[in-house]
Amino acid sequence: MRRFLSALLSLALIGPPLMSAAPAYARYGGGGRTVSTGPRGGTVSHGAYGGSVAHGPNGGTAARAPNGAGAYRGPNGSAGYRTSYGTAGAVGPHGGTAYRGPYGGGSVHGAYGGSAYRGPNGGAVGYGRSGAVYARPSYTYGGVHYARPAWGPTQVTTFSRGFYGYPGWRPYGTWGLAAPLAGFATLGFLSAGMLIGTYAQQNNTVYVYVVNQGGTNYEYRVDASGNVLSRTPVPSTP
Repeated sequence: MRRFLSALLSLALIGPPLMSAAPAYARYGGGGRTVSTGPRGGTVSHGAYGGSVAHGPNGGTAARAPNGAGAYRGPNGSAGYRTSYGTAGAVGPHGGTAYRGPYGGGSVHGAYGGSAYRGPNGGAVGYGRSGAVYARPSYTYGGVHYARPAWGPTQVTTFSRGFYGYPGWRPYGTWGLAAPLAGFATLGFLSAGMLIGTYAQQNNTVYVYVVNQGGTNYEYRVDASGNVLSRTPVPSTP
């Protein structure tokens, strides 16, 4: 990352050294370059061919090359880059990283061990710190195939209305296992399902899922202890 940023600094400002000039907000150097100074001490340098470099007053640096590539380094240690081909990456101040490929795929790694991956066609998988899988497009166990229901926002909203009167109802409409359930191996099939929402039942939380099982959509209700409370077939279109 540091080498990439150094290379961009050179590419963005290629040309002869800056000519000396009296202190001013904007200075002009040889080769058509300009340097602007902000009121708090930050500077922006523009190269003759379109590249630019910015230095923040607190130590951050960003550079953009004429071909569109860029990189930055924050004063807190974070850094990132973008190539002219569309790939990009970032490193957080605590060690987390993110990467995006040129065709839309990407990955994220948390500073404390969690990770997630998304393919360019929409498939996604998430892992917790313990290695448990949070979300995936499909799951097969014991000869039974589980997959995501073919529902959009309208179907999810319609199905959720049946729970509006439940105590403490919270709609979600997200894919995969909620974090408190990811450690239960018996609920692995729900990593391919949709979390419709949660509600309170006495001193427990009930999670409502819909997952396609063998070609039929089923509603599953599970509690925070990993127990399956019910399994009910639901229409393909609510």
